[in-house]
Amino acid sequence: MKKLLAVLLATSMTATLAACGGGSGTTGETKPQGGTESGTTEAGTPVHDGSKIFKSVESFPYSSLDVHKEYYSWHTQFYGISETLFRIDDEMQIQPWLAESIETEENVSTITLKDGVCFSNGNALTADMVKRNLERIAEVNSRFAFVNDWQIEAKDDKTLVITTANVYPTLENDLATAEFGIVDLDATEDFDNNPICTGPFVVDKFVPEGDISVKYNENYWDGDVQLDGATFYYMGDEESKLLAMQNGEIDGYVDISAASREIYEMDPDLYNITTVPTQRRAYAMLNADKLSDNIREAIVLALDKDTLAAYMNGLISPTEGVFSPDTYYGGVQAPKTDVAKAKELIEADGYKLNANGIYEKDGKPLTIVLSCYAKRSIDTMAILMQEQLKAIGIDAQIGLEEDPDGTYMSTKDFQIGFYVSITDKAGEPFTFLNMIEKGKYLDICGFGNEETDALIEELRYETDETKQKELADQIMTNFYASNDYLMIGQYNKSSVLRAGATGLGETSPLQFYGIDANTNIN
Repeated sequence: MKKLLAVLLATSMTATLAACGGGSGTTGETKPQGGTESGTTEAGTPVHDGSKIFKSVESFPYSSLDVHKEYYSWHTQFYGISETLFRIDDEMQIQPWLAESIETEENVSTITLKDGVCFSNGNALTADMVKRNLERIAEVNSRFAFVNDWQIEAKDDKTLVITTANVYPTLENDLATAEFGIVDLDATEDFDNNPICTGPFVVDKFVPEGDISVKYNENYWDGDVQLDGATFYYMGDEESKLLAMQNGEIDGYVDISAASREIYEMDPDLYNITTVPTQRRAYAMLNADKLSDNIREAIVLALDKDTLAAYMNGLISPTEGVFSPDTYYGGVQAPKTDVAKAKELIEADGYKLNANGIYEKDGKPLTIVLSCYAKRSIDTMAILMQEQLKAIGIDAQIGLEEDPDGTYMSTKDFQIGFYVSITDKAGEPFTFLNMIEKGKYLDICGFGNEETDALIEELRYETDETKQKELADQIMTNFYASNDYLMIGQYNKSSVLRAGATGLGETSPLQFYGIDANTNIN
């Protein structure tokens, strides 16, 4: 049966962009005269005189700008360098970006590229170049090795056909993720330091694990670029960011702390704060090889997420599940806090409270190490969890690591390990579940069995939403019953911008949207 999925170009796109480099800032001509306001002509187009440089911060050190490797594209897209065929809007809906449309019949999808799209060097984007980008992603990024299973054909310069082994309902979702940013593979000489892409900005200067500056793309295909450029200073600690903001050294940044938020809120005339819920969640992994079934379930039931979230003062909101309950696949949530039952489970394992209020068995206290790290306030959450566990009789200790991926995430040598990831990347349940099942990228706890794995595999190819919900409900019931994971909180994305600055991706629930052609400062 034919299934048609058509994504139409937004009606605001005009025919004047049919030629490559359709933006007004394309030629490096003599600056127009007679501007009516600073940085614009009488017609309202920007005058690129080098005066509009947006300044912000980068919180995480990284060594490369290679769009396809690791998670580097989350930075290149945030800086307005790279773009994807599709994008995810603020309501988590898939929209066209470099692509005009996609039509799918069974397992064959035909993608048509927009007219006039070109790279920053003026080279036109072609279907063959997209094809070779997809092949490179599969080659250099193990998380996307599944692309090797696709048959990809460039029918002509504008038409790409992707044939998958089976019906593939999340193809658009995959193509909208930042790692699928498109690079001019022929012209790029240094993928790590200067990828040539289609975005409104190009690399000016990049210091690995340090600062980066970008300048506007003179050949941008999608209209005027308001800024002359932007600089992102590497600042790992919140105190430095707060001081830089107060001193007027930066125009804004994303992921402000709860303490900084209180300070900014005291001066609303100077600072604009935006908060949106994200799909990024903090969670704890409970190692079944080191903790019994009863103890893991007791820990899950003991955590008071409302109290923990309240202490974090807006940084996170309490969450019971992997997926939001207002989604069609989020109908099954984790059990609520039940301290009395948690104690019953501990005692059923043979533990009794000692004089210090800690459970012990055979003279040994019930001691559990909480392995955590400092980024995204995970260490604070671990301390709060430590207090709650001690309150019910578990001697919880903090094990602080600098890099979770290089320690307990890779060795799996932990009792409880904290981590953060996006659990709903693009409005569908499959991606997260596929990543955590046995043998996959985020297989830390060994979640899954023959039954669950079969359900996840069925979900991979299911296109009917009602059936997707049924499968998701079955899988999530098994997921929560395993007590392998404890969902702690859903991050809120809080951004601060000085008055007169706009456009840092502050309304997007995702972290890889930042500056764009409309970002501006006054």
